[in-house]
Amino acid sequence: MKKLISGISALLTAAMLIAPMSAFADTTVIPDADNMPNPKPGTAGTTVEFSVDPAYTVTIPAKVMLEDNGEGIYTNSGTLKAEGVKLAEGKEIIVSLTSASKFNMQTSATAEYKLPYTAEGAFGKLTDKEAGGIVAKFATSTTVQNTPVTFTTDETPKYAGTYTDPVVFTIEVGDITTTAGE
Repeated sequence: MKKLISGISALLTAAMLIAPMSAFADTTVIPDADNMPNPKPGTAGTTVEFSVDPAYTVTIPAKVMLEDNGEGIYTNSGTLKAEGVKLAEGKEIIVSLTSASKFNMQTSATAEYKLPYTAEGAFGKLTDKEAGGIVAKFATSTTVQNTPVTFTTDETPKYAGTYTDPVVFTIEVGDITTTAGE
């Protein structure tokens, strides 16, 4: 009896595998009933779609060591690097730079003397030391993009010591704009 049930079960399974299958989509095309038995071909549309997420990597310098230019002014550049930039059309990466000390270096947190310095990026020197400003912009690109940011003391240091000031790079995606000076 077990062999008979197993045989019938196998036969039914094989029959189901060779039976014609119907596939259904979201759009159904029905022939024009007025033209039976020779209906006109029907047409329908569909949308082909996929998504690409925005992606990018921006690398900022970990440290920029200023060097004496031979005239008592200290300067050097660090490089901002953007790679794998894929953004929505009409968008760009905007890199801004600020300093909590308003671009003044000190030898210690308690030092009275503050050595003023300036940062300069792709759009010129940052003249508003309180607000900082834009130092680089990067567009969608498959190539690596590099932009230097140069830091220069505004005067010869009065005292010996190691001068430091932490700066903050802000990276955001915004609309592509052109303003005077760019």
